[in-house]
Amino acid sequence: MKNFNQFILTLLAAGLLASCSLTEEPTSFVNRKSFYKNESQCIAALNSCYMPANAIYTANFMLVTEACTDIWYSSSTTVDACLDVTPAKPQYGKNVWTQGYKGVMYCNECVECISSADLADGVKMPLAAEARVMRAFYYYVLTCMFGDVPFYTTMVDTDQRLAEIRRLPRTPAHEIRQELYDDLERNALPWFTAENGRKCRASEAVDNRSGYALALMLMAKFAMWNEDWNGALVPLQALEELYGDFNEGNYPLAETQWRYKNPAESIFEIQHAWSLTGTQYNGNVAAIMMPTHNGDGVFDGVPLKGYGTSMPGWSSLRANNRYAIFRPATGNTQTENAAYVDALFNPLPLTYDTYDATLNRYTVKIDREALAAGEIRGQKIDRRVQYFLGLGDLEAGETFKITHNYGVPWPGPKFWCPDIEQNYDSNNYRIFRYADAILMMAECYCNLENAEETMRYLNMVRQRAGVDPVTNFTGFEDLTLAVRCERARELGGEFQRKFDLVRWGIWYDQTYAYTNNATLKGKMRPCHRYYPIPDAQCALSGYVLTNDEYLADGL
Repeated sequence: MKNFNQFILTLLAAGLLASCSLTEEPTSFVNRKSFYKNESQCIAALNSCYMPANAIYTANFMLVTEACTDIWYSSSTTVDACLDVTPAKPQYGKNVWTQGYKGVMYCNECVECISSADLADGVKMPLAAEARVMRAFYYYVLTCMFGDVPFYTTMVDTDQRLAEIRRLPRTPAHEIRQELYDDLERNALPWFTAENGRKCRASEAVDNRSGYALALMLMAKFAMWNEDWNGALVPLQALEELYGDFNEGNYPLAETQWRYKNPAESIFEIQHAWSLTGTQYNGNVAAIMMPTHNGDGVFDGVPLKGYGTSMPGWSSLRANNRYAIFRPATGNTQTENAAYVDALFNPLPLTYDTYDATLNRYTVKIDREALAAGEIRGQKIDRRVQYFLGLGDLEAGETFKITHNYGVPWPGPKFWCPDIEQNYDSNNYRIFRYADAILMMAECYCNLENAEETMRYLNMVRQRAGVDPVTNFTGFEDLTLAVRCERARELGGEFQRKFDLVRWGIWYDQTYAYTNNATLKGKMRPCHRYYPIPDAQCALSGYVLTNDEYLADGL
């Protein structure tokens, strides 16, 4: 949250940042007998439920969720970028496990202690409902990351309960999702009302706290993982009622950039701020989502005003050829290489520059006239290109070196952080937004074989992007592909591409087919669809927890 009051210092001093996952201290992170006495204390405890999310959503999580997919890759030698991951070497999986269960621990505590506080229901129960929403969020992350995981919703207040928690087996993820769907529906949604101001869009929530909108989004996510399409449509339709018509007027495309904090389209985002004193929360994702920095404000050969001069030279993500590329054919001819015309973002506002004898083909440059006209070579240019893909300085027409030589873009200004200092990224990270919900509705209707409604919701997103609508129904297989491709174009880089591919059952084949990372291609295995539970946690459980898929794959 943006502002923590003095009570948060009390929590920290009391050992709030406990270090482990399922190794909780039964004495808890606050003294229950002297806490939860008033609304302010309840809110202070509740604030702690947000802290592990900041620790999860980092540059490494971007590598995990986006760089090992069909649309982005990283040339970094970081283990997570090439999935050199085993139970003995869980890499970022260890952090997600630890922070995810830390979040569960805090939320369980808050649900029980706030619910039993000696306060009026109208005061305490909305706060307990908020804790339920955040608990569901952490289990969403854990089940997406690890699949089946230990599941518990009670606080640990005795040594006996602690011993039980340590030896919990994996609970099937579909059971966890259904139980949390029901919990949110029965025990959270009723406390978010118009009368108490909590039945509102996320951008309208006090201090940008989670609540009604996030609860609905998580319910829909859980139901879709469980292939309960009708069950997903119920909360999605409630979101549509809340957020209204999806169009440029209500939700400007420019505001999808993360520098715009908590815009109207937001459903949940990680709150960040940065100052020279270093006392505020910040992230580091922009450091791997900006072009290589050459110093003095020069990024991959192009001066970019307003982005600072002291960013470190971290290895950034790049678009796979499947996602976006414009590469002229080999030889001294100004024709496009036919192998790349099916990229998801096609065409790009790039044109031919000069012939390079070393490359034996033309280099390319930004075409500002085509960008202004919204059309090139007789095709419409997707409006998202200018924000989602990094081609250079579009206003000045200066092209990044990697784009000039190879026709490949970096991640775009959507992810860049103005005035970035070192790797301190003060952008908010957009986890869920309304366009995601609209495309989820399209997917649900497609699975229910309602072509008309599928195309209607799909085309809402396409219309804002300025591209032609899908109007020709050629079968549900083609329509499914169209929805999946649109999710890649609209949501690429938003920490969920791998989760989508795993949910669809195509992560391994799709990533292997399209990644530009040869090292990843050589190391990835089907078991890597989920991260392994760290060996240390398996040992702590007395080996009740195992990694059978990794064992079957020889890891």
